[in-house]
Amino acid sequence: MEHAPRPRISRRTVLRRALRASAMAALAAPLAACGLIEDDPTDGGLSILGTATPTPSPTPETPVPTDSPDASVTGTPVAPQPPEVTLDPPDVGQGETAILRVKQEGAASGSARMLGQRIPLLATGDGLLWCVVGAGLLEPLGPATATIDTRDDAGRALSEVELPFNVVVVDRPVDYLTASPEVTAVLTPEAAEIEAALRTYEQFNLFQALPRWNGELRIPVDKFIQTTAFGQGRSINGGPVTGQHSGVDLAADAGTPIHAAAAGRVAWTGAMPIRGNSVLLDHGAGVVTGYHHLLEIDVTPGQIVDAGDVIAKMGSTGFSTGPHLHWEMTIYGVNVDPMTWTKRAFLPE
Repeated sequence: MEHAPRPRISRRTVLRRALRASAMAALAAPLAACGLIEDDPTDGGLSILGTATPTPSPTPETPVPTDSPDASVTGTPVAPQPPEVTLDPPDVGQGETAILRVKQEGAASGSARMLGQRIPLLATGDGLLWCVVGAGLLEPLGPATATIDTRDDAGRALSEVELPFNVVVVDRPVDYLTASPEVTAVLTPEAAEIEAALRTYEQFNLFQALPRWNGELRIPVDKFIQTTAFGQGRSINGGPVTGQHSGVDLAADAGTPIHAAAAGRVAWTGAMPIRGNSVLLDHGAGVVTGYHHLLEIDVTPGQIVDAGDVIAKMGSTGFSTGPHLHWEMTIYGVNVDPMTWTKRAFLPE
């Protein structure tokens, strides 16, 4: 059987094929090391990734705008809706309390800058944030502004808004007090400095976050005569009016039981130069009640009490002209009228 003659291949063709194979091997080595080549089963050779000519994509259709853009479709974040902010009452009286409510979807925390303080907002879990605020007896009258910022549960800023309001005057009478030289001797600059330091560094430097009161506060004494109201100007022995009363004076017999006005934690007990033997209860959310001029203290710091629990006995220690309870209320250290709290709860609805 005869065989067909094998076609002759010129030396030039052999040389060209050898050079081509050598060049491909030299190129494949470094690309393989970098993971940029792979076996191509279609032609038994090597293909370099990413060098293929791409297939033209069809021209995308122009999206049709809608009335309600969807962030999941466009990829553009949707700005959160601004919060709904209310202050109740809308104007705050000197020495009085207001509750600030902030309603915003997705809001988990925030703060309010107002009346010279930055107050944390508490969350109820349904997008409602709130806090109670107090205007001091000497808070400047007229227009004021609250700046409220909110954040989501990851701490990302949601919004910052301003709420204008007014600080208004509250008419309060003057208390003309007669005191013996022994009693007035207590009122020294040194005594005032000691009490100011106690309030700043011990009594009002730490607060429970969550509120413990669950309704209107009760008056701490069952039977009493109110001798001095909150905020009254005070004249001692016919002198000029030099200050305003920081609490409510409730007079009764020495030894009369003193009750907790609301549930709370005993934050401080001890003697003060002017306020005498004292108990402070922390009710959460910045709210503290103070019980002063006590004969006897029946609780210890850190103790948890319920509304109505007996915490002390009425006395006449410190700057006092007779047995009575000097009952105070503060919101983050700002004195407000406690009797207002016996008429409303100041809790979010």
